[in-house]
Amino acid sequence: MRSFREAGAASVLSTLPLRDLNQGSTPSITGENVPALRDFDGLLMDYLKQNKSVPGASLAIARDGRVIYARGFGYADVETREAVHPDSLFRIASVSKTFTSAAIMLLVQRGRLKLSDAAFPLLNIEVPSLKESQVDARLKMITIHQLLCHTGGWARGSAKNPFETWTGFDPMFFPVEIARSLGAPSPASPADIVRFMTTRPLDFDPGTRYAYSNFGYCVLGRVIEKISGVPYGEFVRNELFQPLGVKDARLGKSLVSGRAPHEVHYYPSGDKRANSKNVFGGPDVQWCYGGFELEAMDSHGGWIATPSDLVRFAASLEMPTRLGALNAESIQRMFARPSETGYAANGVELPGYYAYGWQVQSTVPEGTEEWHDGLFGGTSALVMRRRDGIVWAATFNTEKDDDKHIPSEVLAPRINQLADSITKWPV
Repeated sequence: MRSFREAGAASVLSTLPLRDLNQGSTPSITGENVPALRDFDGLLMDYLKQNKSVPGASLAIARDGRVIYARGFGYADVETREAVHPDSLFRIASVSKTFTSAAIMLLVQRGRLKLSDAAFPLLNIEVPSLKESQVDARLKMITIHQLLCHTGGWARGSAKNPFETWTGFDPMFFPVEIARSLGAPSPASPADIVRFMTTRPLDFDPGTRYAYSNFGYCVLGRVIEKISGVPYGEFVRNELFQPLGVKDARLGKSLVSGRAPHEVHYYPSGDKRANSKNVFGGPDVQWCYGGFELEAMDSHGGWIATPSDLVRFAASLEMPTRLGALNAESIQRMFARPSETGYAANGVELPGYYAYGWQVQSTVPEGTEEWHDGLFGGTSALVMRRRDGIVWAATFNTEKDDDKHIPSEVLAPRINQLADSITKWPV
């Protein structure tokens, strides 16, 4: 598992005065100036100036549960020259899994659910007609715990693809084909995708190994709906976000016509033409605007949010403050080392592991740091909880820079190095 401290990084300090960064074709930095954290301005602006393929970015930092820095950089929309602002919304892709894991833990905390519960018997899904004999007997063994730490039994990299000749199958990217196979309205809903997958064989015995699974978190979203009795997004917003004052985060839309107020425009790397089949029908589209169904990805990758939203949420998981709905026991369990993913074959603890919706880096005696990243065409995002209590989140409206690297992964070690150098944080 990669560490965002060990990755190579260039100098993190800006070599240009801020007044020079604000001149020319690059728009001014937006948001409140924080003199003590001025070097973060230089870091982000230098990166955008050096990478013309990255239109815009946003960075927020929280300390002691309070947002102390929130700024926008570059363009939210290149064509209209609209600047990124601190309240600009970005797709956050798989960072969404952090919300889903917290929602599950809240239901566990309230006694509505157990981590040992088997998910599919709980959902009581109607198997597609005439295919009952195809149901893998191991399906009924998959627990909530296994779904949370990606040990449920699906391996998207090696799974046999029922719709293509090549190996590899993530059902979340085949909503049209799944709907057609079920005779259901297209594109398939999350519930239909789960119903379809009841007829697919598992790739390994549940609980025996780790394999990152978007579909597993899709199932968790349906569990949240089943237990709570309300739509997944409504539960997360009302129960997790409202107590924190997070008002802007919401589930995103696939098509450019569904772009939310203050949401950035997305600029995928590579071919910019509208040459992807629209999953909703009609003319071809850019892949990021209808080539996949964002609505079906709600609980594993469907949220849009500001970096300030992300750090408020992540900071609420700090046990000394516990500003959110989860108690200390739930938070501790969320980041605990799972037996399936946290140990080598010889029983030695691994320095990095996947917990419940978070990747964890553990070092002795320093402690742990947790993060999750997200990636779509046109999207790069990352939220990090540092061991010193600083929480930061960065978002970008493209997924590759001029060197074909992922922006959040390039800047993460540089942001951490710069944070390490600060001896006096704003109060």
